[in-house]
Amino acid sequence: MKMTNKKTTCMRIKTIVSITTILLCWVCLPKAGAQQIFAISQYMQHNFIYNPAAAGASDNASVGALYRKMWSGIDGGPQTTILYGDTYFEKKRTGLAVFVYDDKTGPTDRTGGQVNLSYSINLGNDKSRRLMFGLGGSFMQYKIDEAYLSQNINDPSDPLLENGSPDSKITGDAAAGIYLKTPTLNVGASVEQIIQSKLGFLKAENNPEGQLYRNYFLMADYNLRTDDEDVLIPNALLMYVPNTPADFQMGVKLMHEDFLWIGLGYHYQQSYTVYAGVKVAHKLELGYAYDQYQTPLSAFDNGSASNELSLRYYFIK
Repeated sequence: MKMTNKKTTCMRIKTIVSITTILLCWVCLPKAGAQQIFAISQYMQHNFIYNPAAAGASDNASVGALYRKMWSGIDGGPQTTILYGDTYFEKKRTGLAVFVYDDKTGPTDRTGGQVNLSYSINLGNDKSRRLMFGLGGSFMQYKIDEAYLSQNINDPSDPLLENGSPDSKITGDAAAGIYLKTPTLNVGASVEQIIQSKLGFLKAENNPEGQLYRNYFLMADYNLRTDDEDVLIPNALLMYVPNTPADFQMGVKLMHEDFLWIGLGYHYQQSYTVYAGVKVAHKLELGYAYDQYQTPLSAFDNGSASNELSLRYYFIK
């Protein structure tokens, strides 16, 4: 009987710690919640997710999927699923990228999608050097699981649980960007959630209405050929939300022909990353990234890891 009570107590403590951790991290994210664009470790291969101008930058039509699970030892840890496709119409100098996603963290769930269009100005006699401009339109359903909150937070005065606050909100927004593509240097700048659409969850008095906030991105990579078969690719991603500290990721990727790659990355004051991938017959691309978080979960056993899987197929004749 004592052993059963002890086991039950331990399970309760673990549940409380997990819920508290998720909610604290959710609250402490820039502007708290939905307005923060999800982050992925393999950002360089999926640049059109953050920059509409990069739609079609890979030149070949492709479809793919990505799944990311953060903080694997914590119940309710963030998990993101993305399905996408992009292509480039060379005669019209136009790129198109479409992606849909589901992004969950504890009691919150964002489901949405975005359509990006780009237009290119060739800087040489071929498409290998071009300046690309892009616009994007997005939609999103932001949901809060009130049952999850009410079961785990005994606080009826919480503004999300009182006065009939809605548990779901559908809204839309826009994005814009610019992207320079060359055989060696690729660099782009973009802004997401330009309109800063309202969410309207907090209806109680003296509580501000939630809204999306602009997210600014600056991404760059450089292809340094070391020999006939290998290319070293330093890369970086800077993310910024006004009135919050800038978020910075950087890394280096070694590409062996068009077949195999490995890489290392660092997310400033958050995590270290190792990743690898393989491309089969120049068409089917498989990638994996592992993140070891230092903050805020390094104190929790088996709670600070992140796993990210990606699959992409190129329609190459």
